[in-house]
Amino acid sequence: MMNKNFHLILISCLLISACLQKFSIPEDIENKSGLEFGAGDTTYLQLSPVWGEDYGIGDPTEISIAQDGRIFIADSIAQSIVVLDQDGDQPDGFSVLRNLEDQDGVNISPIDLDVDQKMNVFFIDGSQRIFIWNQYWNTTGIDQISSAGTFRHIQTGALQDETAGTESWLSLLNDDEWELESTIFTTDQSVIDSLLNPHLFYDGRMVKNQYLDPYYRPDSSQFTGISSPAGQSNMIFVSDSYGGTNNQYRLVQISFQKSRLLELKTGELVWAFTGVFGTTIKGYGTGAGTVNEPLSIDVDYQGNLYYTQAGDFFPVHMIIPNLSGDFAVYSSGFQPEASDIMDASLYGTALDVAVDENKNVYIVDGSDSDVIVFDANGKYFKEAGYETNSNIKQPIMNQPVAVTVDKRGVVYVCDRGDGSVYRFKLSNSLDEDLKQDD
Repeated sequence: MMNKNFHLILISCLLISACLQKFSIPEDIENKSGLEFGAGDTTYLQLSPVWGEDYGIGDPTEISIAQDGRIFIADSIAQSIVVLDQDGDQPDGFSVLRNLEDQDGVNISPIDLDVDQKMNVFFIDGSQRIFIWNQYWNTTGIDQISSAGTFRHIQTGALQDETAGTESWLSLLNDDEWELESTIFTTDQSVIDSLLNPHLFYDGRMVKNQYLDPYYRPDSSQFTGISSPAGQSNMIFVSDSYGGTNNQYRLVQISFQKSRLLELKTGELVWAFTGVFGTTIKGYGTGAGTVNEPLSIDVDYQGNLYYTQAGDFFPVHMIIPNLSGDFAVYSSGFQPEASDIMDASLYGTALDVAVDENKNVYIVDGSDSDVIVFDANGKYFKEAGYETNSNIKQPIMNQPVAVTVDKRGVVYVCDRGDGSVYRFKLSNSLDEDLKQDD
């Protein structure tokens, strides 16, 4: 063990397909501008190739794009997260995301995932649990991790020794009236590996989360979607579709709580976090901005939340936070009479939602096997996922279930029926950053 005494002034966040022609995407997607719809926009064309079994994909259930442009795909049957570069290659360094297991050695079948700007990969399995894996720590390596420490009460100067990971440690570590004055570190590889590997971030069965969430049954939550906000916000959002006699259909904020101090091999000191219940953002209802059997969730750069649902009466919602008070109050951003996106007749089954950098909204319609696109005001724009033969539109996909959009407006769609990921791009923007295949 090593003992280091210092006053901590630390960062409190983690470091971070048939068209006449086929087109391919360049590997570098950095510094590309977002997509803005215009009068000259024509149609969505399929990009080649389709990513399927040859790319390590079997049962793609969800998809997310990291800040470095890598694509993370949840594969439920393989109990894995598949990682691809922009050209479809599988990069090194992600094998730990294959054959996922929990702390008891039980396999995890991920159904949704998201990657935040701190390079945390969050994923869920449909239960009350959330798991996490940090790409940055695995790239740089962890040198040592806190095992104990001495806390000082800021006002009285009283000292208290605690062992890392205990409830007392977590309580003092997250109490503004106490500061961590000195820390004992360990280089035990098993402890380090427990954080380098995918591990539990939040569990509704934990006593502290049941205490913080007394009006619902967090131990029975069934998370169907997960999304992380832009920037360095220490929170994530999940949709809970447990139901039950109390209609536990809701959107939940999970807050970050400091848990361990890490020293990376670069010399950086960073915090590891665990998740605790924050608040129920929106609960059950049948009107605009309420929740009824939620299926998916996404958040834009302004903190507006978008979600799809199976229950009455509106399949797609967007709610806007009002941050003027002591806590955020959310109200509906789309209105049934004014916003096309809330017209239930446009959808068969609205399974998933994604929002791009300009707040354009993409909805996967499982019944019609396409993606419906709306502008930032909820006005209908176009549909992706079709080819035209003899003036007849024919769907390209079989069973689309999930969608995401990259910085250039390339639309990625998971198709569980084909076991593939399809990609589409507006035809008028193809020559901007895509090159034609020979």
